[in-house]
Amino acid sequence: MFGMIGNIDALLAAATFDANGLLAVVAQDAATGIVRMQAWANAEALSATASSGLATFYSRSRAGLWQKGATSGNVMRVRQMRLDCDGDSVLYIVDADGPSCHTGATSCYFRTPTASGTLVSDDGPAGAPAAILSKVAQVVHERAQAQSGKSYVASLLAQGWPKILGKITEESREVVEALPLGDAAHTAHEAADVIFHLLVGLEAAGVSVDAVFAELRGRFGTSGLTEKASRENKPT
Repeated sequence: MFGMIGNIDALLAAATFDANGLLAVVAQDAATGIVRMQAWANAEALSATASSGLATFYSRSRAGLWQKGATSGNVMRVRQMRLDCDGDSVLYIVDADGPSCHTGATSCYFRTPTASGTLVSDDGPAGAPAAILSKVAQVVHERAQAQSGKSYVASLLAQGWPKILGKITEESREVVEALPLGDAAHTAHEAADVIFHLLVGLEAAGVSVDAVFAELRGRFGTSGLTEKASRENKPT
């Protein structure tokens, strides 16, 4: 949320700025874990980030503040600011709109060396494996806006709950049948179908995949038996 990062006076007091009053800032994608970019910030830039909720840096070449995406539209909404152990680097946890590199790549870290000693380019590092769920959920959300005749997701949503629930039930049955067969590739295929159709159901219900992640995250450190009992004891 914009302007909801909080009071960063303690962070600024603990920060170790260099002789030019700067420290390094790394922007990390909240959904994928990908490092989007690295830039510099002074105390004013950090304060501007905290107050606006938008990633703001200090441009050494222009000798002034710059807000990421102010010109391109590829803004970074900052969820959290973190100071490293030495105080000389800050991490922005961000939700990024569009690519973060001026070249059009998702990440500025899009070049990697090969065995022959050359550099090859791609779109940036791969995200955490589980981040594919967030990516698929985003695609489902985007397809939901399409015409039902041009998108499978849109057609499911247009047909309503009977069709959506029917597909979740059908795919669940197929993965149950696949699990004991010992065919890993087939089971993975059926499991992916279940997850995909469940994400469509979550879209229809207005439940974000982040809410599901938060629920799972909150269960760490709690016995599964205890968690199940707490749900069974809740009033209906």
